[in-house]
Amino acid sequence: MEQVGFIGFYDKKDLLLNIGKVFSYLGKKTLVVDATMMQRMRYVVPNVSANNSITYVSEYLGVDVAVGFMNLGQVAQYLGTNELNYDFVIIDSDNIQTMYSFMIPSMKNVFYVTSFDKFEVEKSKELLANVNKPLSLKKVIISSNLNSNEDEYLVHSLQNNFVTFDKQHEILFEDTDRNRAVILQSQLVHEIWFKNYTSTYKDSLEYLAALISEGILPQAEIKKIIRKY
Repeated sequence: MEQVGFIGFYDKKDLLLNIGKVFSYLGKKTLVVDATMMQRMRYVVPNVSANNSITYVSEYLGVDVAVGFMNLGQVAQYLGTNELNYDFVIIDSDNIQTMYSFMIPSMKNVFYVTSFDKFEVEKSKELLANVNKPLSLKKVIISSNLNSNEDEYLVHSLQNNFVTFDKQHEILFEDTDRNRAVILQSQLVHEIWFKNYTSTYKDSLEYLAALISEGILPQAEIKKIIRKY
């Protein structure tokens, strides 16, 4: 079971659902855990079970989504199993409590997702200031243009004695009207169509999915899925 962490205050739910959907097309089971303070997934993936618990796991377009849990042990207990049966578990966190309770710093791949929005950067500074164990982050930037000055400012603002950025892996997702429209349409009709995104967005999604699934799924197969659907 490959565990991957995504941190930051950018709204990551659609990006993570896209990744999970790619993996589902390739026959891999994915669990996306919303461990953020806002829990936006709750309003996209409602509790469809018979109980009214504020913690739940629901399926959405071939991807399982867990909301309201503090660790994977609680998810396993909810599902009535001792061991989670997933190929990929993706944790979305924006607070120090769930970063540590889900053991994100110990994961091989941890991604920091942000635009250059001032609120996101300042809140991330507060979050990362509390990190007291070595944490290597791969940047995922949502922007219409990757400005080198803004990027340098971002890295300088967020680094501390424990936090470093992986300079070899920096992924830019193009923030355009077209891509935003695709995301909104997907939410409204409860479908995910990769082929409607811009070419650069699809390239970035392919690279990110391949990076997460390195050694498990061939990038050529990921590319084929994103171009087909």
